[in-house]
Amino acid sequence: MSGWASYVETLLADGTCQDAAIVGYRDTPAVWAAAPGKTFANITPAEVAALVSPEREVLLVQGLTLGGQRCSVIRDSLLVEGEHSMDLRTKSPAGAPTFNITATITNKS
Repeated sequence: MSGWASYVETLLADGTCQDAAIVGYRDTPAVWAAAPGKTFANITPAEVAALVSPEREVLLVQGLTLGGQRCSVIRDSLLVEGEHSMDLRTKSPAGAPTFNITATITNKS
């Protein structure tokens, strides 16, 4: 999936986006492309499985991690037909800055 690396570079180019990853979620979940040295490069198969699990209540109550970064779910339409997106906010220990995250899924690679 090397073509995705240039897409990630484009997302990061103007500095508006601080981290990005393209992650396969079917069959064997894996990071296909990510910003080197950033949090999303460390997304695990278990984190992907939790993100796309049909059991949504746990995510809404407990949140989830992406690349080891704890996140709260703000809006979950990831498995809603025609929407397929989720808004998250990082959790921060000791008052450090928090950031918005958007996750989306598609059936196409």
